[in-house]
Amino acid sequence: MRTWIGLCAVFGLLGCAETRQYFRPTEHVYGETIRGEQEAIYNMVGPFGAFGEAKVWSRGAFREQGKTVLHATIDLHNTSGVPIIIDPQRIRLDPLRAGRELLKDVSPVERQTLSVAPGAFGSVRLRFELPGHIVPGQVSSFGLRWEVSNGPQKYAQRTPFLEERGGYGYAGYPPPAYGWGYGYGYGCSWADPWCRPYGYGGMGIGVGRPVFSAPPAPSRPPRQDIRVR
Repeated sequence: MRTWIGLCAVFGLLGCAETRQYFRPTEHVYGETIRGEQEAIYNMVGPFGAFGEAKVWSRGAFREQGKTVLHATIDLHNTSGVPIIIDPQRIRLDPLRAGRELLKDVSPVERQTLSVAPGAFGSVRLRFELPGHIVPGQVSSFGLRWEVSNGPQKYAQRTPFLEERGGYGYAGYPPPAYGWGYGYGYGCSWADPWCRPYGYGGMGIGVGRPVFSAPPAPSRPPRQDIRVR
């Protein structure tokens, strides 16, 4: 009986691994969200100087209504005097590794161009629907190619992500379903405290400044070789 229960638990864990996958950025990792997802933080600088800060992170890939959906978020802080414009249709997963497959140029579901007013914060939440035969557990890495414009200047990046073998968020359970307007500050799920009305432009969402992590201090002083003559 105990053996059967143990096998059921193993199969259950394998099933969970197939239905959800978490990721971490592999560069510029200087902070994390309040739920523990690691953030890649960029100072956005153009030909006319710095104009803001971007924090890029992912809360994972999940099975939602029979499809594998990968989620990525770009939090923006506009420190310039003109709006920051971001067009989701100029953002891509490129490339994405799923098992032996290499997908390129995967576009998000969101299409509405967004604007972050001077001095404001904005959060661009993106969903990428993957081909039906791909399950979350097959996705091992991806690159998020994104760009923003600020008046006459632009800033472009590709943020690489790898699978996170630990796992976090919602106490290990898949996230709740989202309304038709998820990512634009309306139609949000009641269970999602990170999706709020008026999440863009002058209203902002107040995500705050990043928390930078310093390298840990050594537990003891380094060993020194002393020679006795």
